Amino acid sequence: MKLKHGPLIAALIAAALWPAASTADAPNERAATCADYPNQAAAQRAADTRDADADGIFCETLPCPCSSAEGGDETPEQPDPKQGCVRPDGVQRLVFSASEYPNVRAHFRAAVDKGWPRRLVLNRPGADERRERLLRDVPTRDGHDRDEYPPAVGRGKGKGLTRGRDPRGWTADVRHVPSSENRSHGATLGIKLREFCDGTRFRYAFR
Repeated sequence: MKLKHGPLIAALIAAALWPAASTADAPNERAATCADYPNQAAAQRAADTRDADADGIFCETLPCPCSSAEGGDETPEQPDPKQGCVRPDGVQRLVFSASEYPNVRAHFRAAVDKGWPRRLVLNRPGADERRERLLRDVPTRDGHDRDEYPPAVGRGKGKGLTRGRDPRGWTADVRHVPSSENRSHGATLGIKLREFCDGTRFRYAFR
């Protein structure tokens, strides 16, 4: 005697086996993690890890070089040599929002009170090396970055770094500030300095 439901049973068996076959055939892809990148800037460029606080900044606990959600690095870009750069005569006043950067402002004011110079000189070459040397022995803190004043691009040999507690060279005052605030300020600083030539004098201002 023929089974009337033979085709139906065969179809049900095939359907039951299909998910297992699909799973076996799926590629074994591993999600990217912050540990896959040597620094925060590299993770920011890849943008393929989990952004825990959804602020557009990836792997905030990784060491610098760093980039912000806007894509700005802490070290300002060199001006395009084809277009030249601006060489102003006076001290450039770089204005930042006091409400957006309260911790950076507090650090700046405290550093100046300690004797670090208010007027700085733009000095891009070697900035990354100065930053790495300064922060090498400064411990990290979850959710915070190590803010430097003077910034790496505003210190080194030259005028503007001769007062106070020997601010000449790679040294600077360091304070932990929230990562998102520090990286946003670094990106803004880079934008404000982008058009100027090395040797330009500048200072912070908050309002």
